[in-house]
Amino acid sequence: MSVSDRPHAPSAPAELRRVALLELMPADVRRLVEASFTRVQFDFGEVIVAEGDEANALFVIQSGTARVIKAGDNREELPLNVLRSGDVFGERALLEPERRRTATVRASSPMEALRLDRAVFEALVRSEPEVGRYVDLYIRRHELRDFLRQYTAFADLPPEGMRVLLDGLIASSVPAGELVVRQGEPAGPMYVVRHGRLRAYIDRAGVREQRMYLRRGDFFGEVSLLRGTDRTASVEAVSDCELWALEPQLFAQLVAEHPRFREHIEQRVSAYDYRRFANVPLDFADELLPADAAGPEVLSEEQTRAAATPYPPRAQADIEIEQFDGFARPRRRIRRFPVILQNDATEAGGASLTMVCRYYGRNVSSVRVREAVHTAVDGTSLLGIRQGAESLGFKVRAAQVSKSRLDTMPLPAILNWANNHWLVLYHVNARHAWVVDPARGRRRLERTELEANWSGYAALFAPTEALLEVPEERSRLGWFLGFFKPYRRTLLIAVVLAFLSAAGSMLIPVLSKFIVDKVIRADDVQLLTMLVLVMFGALLLSVVVTIVQRLLLSRIAVRVDRETLDTLSEVLLALPMSYFHARRIGDIGRRLSGLQTAREIAINRGVICLTSVAQVVVAVAFMFVFSWRLTLVYLISSVPLYWALMWYIQARLQPTYEGLEESWGKYQSRQIDSIRGIETVKAMGAEESLRRIMLNQFNDLSGKVYRADRMLMLFNGAVQLISFLSLALFLWLGALQVLHHHLTVGGLITFNALVLLTNQPIVTVVQSWDVLQHTVVLLGRLNDVLEHEPEQGADHSGLTPVKSISGHVHFRRLSFQYPGPAQAPVLDEVEFDVQPGTRVAIVGRSGSGKTTLIKCLCGLLEPTGGNILYDGAELTSLDMRELRRQIGFVLQENHMFDATIAENIAFGTEQPDPEQVMWAARVANAAGFIERLPMGYETRIGESGLLLSGGQRQRIAIARAVYHRPPVLVFDEATSALDTESERAVKENLDQLLQGRTSFVIAHRLSTVRDADIIIVLEQGRLVERGTHDELMTRQGLYYYLCSQQLGM
Repeated sequence: MSVSDRPHAPSAPAELRRVALLELMPADVRRLVEASFTRVQFDFGEVIVAEGDEANALFVIQSGTARVIKAGDNREELPLNVLRSGDVFGERALLEPERRRTATVRASSPMEALRLDRAVFEALVRSEPEVGRYVDLYIRRHELRDFLRQYTAFADLPPEGMRVLLDGLIASSVPAGELVVRQGEPAGPMYVVRHGRLRAYIDRAGVREQRMYLRRGDFFGEVSLLRGTDRTASVEAVSDCELWALEPQLFAQLVAEHPRFREHIEQRVSAYDYRRFANVPLDFADELLPADAAGPEVLSEEQTRAAATPYPPRAQADIEIEQFDGFARPRRRIRRFPVILQNDATEAGGASLTMVCRYYGRNVSSVRVREAVHTAVDGTSLLGIRQGAESLGFKVRAAQVSKSRLDTMPLPAILNWANNHWLVLYHVNARHAWVVDPARGRRRLERTELEANWSGYAALFAPTEALLEVPEERSRLGWFLGFFKPYRRTLLIAVVLAFLSAAGSMLIPVLSKFIVDKVIRADDVQLLTMLVLVMFGALLLSVVVTIVQRLLLSRIAVRVDRETLDTLSEVLLALPMSYFHARRIGDIGRRLSGLQTAREIAINRGVICLTSVAQVVVAVAFMFVFSWRLTLVYLISSVPLYWALMWYIQARLQPTYEGLEESWGKYQSRQIDSIRGIETVKAMGAEESLRRIMLNQFNDLSGKVYRADRMLMLFNGAVQLISFLSLALFLWLGALQVLHHHLTVGGLITFNALVLLTNQPIVTVVQSWDVLQHTVVLLGRLNDVLEHEPEQGADHSGLTPVKSISGHVHFRRLSFQYPGPAQAPVLDEVEFDVQPGTRVAIVGRSGSGKTTLIKCLCGLLEPTGGNILYDGAELTSLDMRELRRQIGFVLQENHMFDATIAENIAFGTEQPDPEQVMWAARVANAAGFIERLPMGYETRIGESGLLLSGGQRQRIAIARAVYHRPPVLVFDEATSALDTESERAVKENLDQLLQGRTSFVIAHRLSTVRDADIIIVLEQGRLVERGTHDELMTRQGLYYYLCSQQLGM
């Protein structure tokens, strides 16, 4: 390195403008500091600063480049960054004495830089107090920036927004017991908690209802600013607090100019649940308990109603609008609107948006829409509908609309109904409103009823070209009919046989005419005998052909049944866990059983309809031969009426069947739930209460069954009436033809026989229409399974096979939250590294995210942010099924299958290895009780392991986890159901097994976690502490507190 003898020019180089410390200083102070820089030069390869050395100077590069390098675990050089002209490094060296360099910077070309030594800077601060004042200001601003990025939701604000926030926050102190915000006061500043704890509460009729507890990094006061209302709650300091206040003007500026800030505020507001009564958290116990440790409040009837009223979703809507720019109301009245019924109450928003898509001509899958609007266990929000519609190609406005603007509001629109439901409004006039309710279908409401139940919030839509690019739903019958393609030749033979059978049947009336007109008049007994024999032969041939046809179709039915069941099982097992979390077991079972019903309908009714159609075609052909006039009369008098009846009933049967299937699914779920929990039901003596609940649910189901049966009875009655009228009309015209000698008596008898042979098959086909509608509904419900995206997509060719892993696991800023824009994160940027063979214990309060973390580790839940790396490879790039074979997993609730103990231990292996099974049982301390059973390892344990105790099931689960000797083991409360002696025996066995294996253990018992190599402490989804047991106890943080609670310290 060489230092230039000549001072640099009085005018400061442009590169110094990038030094953040100098940005705060006025021009005269800045010039003093700039004059203290010296110019230095470095040759190619020369070290500018070395990792670990004292940080004693700041550098600003003027020309050339430099590489930032860090030493790896094996002292190899790891390149981190390349610095170029204008870049600054070492800024913290001026402010933090005894700071060490964290990386090496080496010149990668001849380089010139400006250097400011800390000693020179410190002397300047001593001689010029003004410089010191701005240094203090910079330090405070730097600390504030770090705080905002580390503890608050504003870490990802762009630099401009962060700068406005930093400049606008005003520090203040609040003593314990003082009110920061009072309910009912005008809107004021938004506050960010720097230190201390506060609580928010609402005063209802003199009763204080605790709503929220606030800690470091939380913010409050934003609701009234965003909505322009008075304060909705009071906030009291529980301890001495340090706060930062953001004035309303700067808040409005940030909301208007920075979408990320507005998004954070809206998500926070939409996540508020004003019906929830907050319990005192453990970290508030010292200040609030026992004074606030009273039991749940007994609410008055008025308070109960008030608490049951959801807070209006204002934060999810645009401001109240008077103009609908870009959203057009249709010129003509919408008379017909598509109907999509919800599968359950949570799907109302998704079903409503699906109907809007269908109205605009795009047959978008309900499954795709459900995912787009983030349907969760509590349904979806207005914000979710808006975001989902935008992703599908709509221009959307989520708005609060004055009810006086209802006549000019663009339609169709999705309305918020009674604050807990969604429906589509597609026409309105002075007296009535026409809506489609996903729970009930089309409805005509009194306008007064609409205005009384509509909350005023609506989603308005205008389609864009992007909507045309959204994939459409596959045909409900298309995928099912595809299974019949390999049997086209056999089906063609069956069709030919159907026509042969029909032709044989038609010979009987034809020969009857010949007998009446010719044989009887000629008194020819020999010809009569021959014709009767021919008729008998034709009838016998028809019967034999029909039997052969049924055998062929039955063979096809068995094969199609097997293939559809196998395909559906493959698709179902490939679905992610999120699919099963969002649906009831009974509903899934109902959908699967619908496939068998649909197959039986398709085959059995298909055979009948095929035979009937063949018979109709042949009979009509013969009828045309005898009298084309009578044939046309018959067809014109019956076919249009049948067609109109079928069209009319279709629009009513499908919604009826869909509602019926939904109710059956709910009822079956209730039955399954009741049987699984029968032990709890009997223990609580709740049989009678449960029976009434099931009876009420069945009453709803039986009402829908009755409406469906009544509709079918009317339909079948109408079919019979049309059939009778057409026959009466034919007989009258046929008799006139005989009277006018245009037709013989034999011809009339024969024609009448053909009409009868034609009429019954037509009635059969028409009456099968309702069965076809039922089939379409059943197959449509299966689309929910077939169209859902499989785990890791349909194409696995790009995934990396996992034959073995070393056990090196890295959690990289892992985040997870359940679907829905208002859902709080369960995991929030968790990051730590686990070397092979490390024993990791994960601890934290209930609900801190421990189980979610390990489910993400095993790929059972898909992270919404960050990633997990196995041996340096991202989890999403690995074949998940092969990876899970390398992980032994013990869940909190372990399912046992209705099989033998050996089959349960070796589950997933077709032929269990007896020696391996017994070894795994010994490791889990299960061999003793297993060998005492009469059948030993071949004992069947019943459905869900009902014949075993909780501790025995847990030991079987541990044996199953270690059976394959996986390199990674995960235990989620794996010994919680064991007694102390059994736990000690299992722990001793596992200690030997875990040698050299990576393991993750979740436990509340200190004895289980204290020997771990690393202890990870989670709090509200964040990693707050890590280290060994001794290190964490020394820090006396959250882990120390949890251990103290357990030990009674």
